Amino acid sequence: MKRISKPRAGRLKKRVDTGQGDLFAQGQGTPVSADPPPVPAAETPPARPIGDWPTGHLLDALNLHLHAEPPEDPSLVATLEELAKRREPEAVRHLITTCRRFAAFDQQQPAPEVVAALNALAHIGPPSAAVPLIDLISRGLFGPASTAAALDCFGTLRCRPAADLIRPNLLHPDPRVRQSACGLAAALDRRDDASAVTPLLNDPDRGVAKAARLALGELGHAPAREPLEELLDRATPIDIPRVARALVAVADGDTPVKLARAADRCDEEGRCAIVAALGAMEQPGAVTQLIRLSRDTRPAVRLAVIEALANHEDKRIPAVLGTLAHDTDTAVRDAAEAALRSIDASPDW
Repeated sequence: MKRISKPRAGRLKKRVDTGQGDLFAQGQGTPVSADPPPVPAAETPPARPIGDWPTGHLLDALNLHLHAEPPEDPSLVATLEELAKRREPEAVRHLITTCRRFAAFDQQQPAPEVVAALNALAHIGPPSAAVPLIDLISRGLFGPASTAAALDCFGTLRCRPAADLIRPNLLHPDPRVRQSACGLAAALDRRDDASAVTPLLNDPDRGVAKAARLALGELGHAPAREPLEELLDRATPIDIPRVARALVAVADGDTPVKLARAADRCDEEGRCAIVAALGAMEQPGAVTQLIRLSRDTRPAVRLAVIEALANHEDKRIPAVLGTLAHDTDTAVRDAAEAALRSIDASPDW
């Protein structure tokens, strides 16, 4: 009989529980995880477009951004921009608070929150709404970039109490601030400040020198005519409309001819701006140049000429309007016929 051997003592070792499952319990060596399978995360619903938010909810979100735990959506800048579109007056006090909180966060550029708040303030108004910012600038609490943006806002709103900021900021070491101070002087029609703007015609910063020329022209400061005409000769199509407007108050007999020549290198917007400037000028040569521009190939320019001619009295005007009354463009024909009827009904003709 064959003897069956017994296992020696100690041959069988007790398995130590390591907390690891049996690697070969299922499949061909596939590990078995001790953790339960992950539950698929629920999809996050898409954010609601900010244009669909009720104004009251936007104001609540703005208040949270400034005074409590900010909401995830919408962002502060987006909220400010939307309230600006809606011209919501209830947002004004929050706009001032935003400027106070973020104005010092600018280095080379103003903080985006400040830009959004100032743009919203310029849209909503009224001019008195910006008055609280005057003290912040006077006390030096705004950095240069935010100061320049605030002066631009004052100009857009025609905020007259901000006039006291013009002279000190014309001397500011940062050219951006000097440039904006020139614009504010023009926007507020501060002719008394023309003498303070004049030295900036020779400012080492080209942007400041250009802003000084434009401001002095709009202020009717006659010595600015030659610098403005020099600027017109080399101005880009983007700048020509601004130069044309600035030349109106300081024009002489040669200015209409120079403006008409500049129209040859302008796009439609620039040509219409030049036509508007010629319409606002009192020089006799302005009508001659308007007649020349009445033959422009762009209907929008011909329409602008009809409107500009209404500001002048000249025996050549009815004939020009008669020609335009047979224009190929319907809108031009209608406008010319209406202008002719108004001339026939006017006792001045």
